[in-house]
Amino acid sequence: MHDPHAVGSIVDALRQAHGDAVARLMLQDGMTLEALIDALVRPPLSNRDSVRLMIAALESGDFDVAPDFAARASHLKFIYDPPRSMRVVDIVMLTEHHTYSSAEIWLRLRP
Repeated sequence: MHDPHAVGSIVDALRQAHGDAVARLMLQDGMTLEALIDALVRPPLSNRDSVRLMIAALESGDFDVAPDFAARASHLKFIYDPPRSMRVVDIVMLTEHHTYSSAEIWLRLRP
């Protein structure tokens, strides 16, 4: 595991939001980035910690990410609420040919 602290925090957030059994299923079978963001933007996590964990899930190598953005140029775009605030509520991934919403990006914890 590349970032065990981040994975532990993500697991805790999923458990608090969905319960232990559902969180385990989401980690094993996969979940959308949208579902992960929904769990991370809830208290007690600060906005800063939530964003750090979102990025860690996408970039740490601890999660399989589909589609695979490592093979091509891509850029994360954060969506804020309200605009010009520092409160991140969503992420989109921009590539040369497509913009992926958080509902189109799948994550699964690597065994």
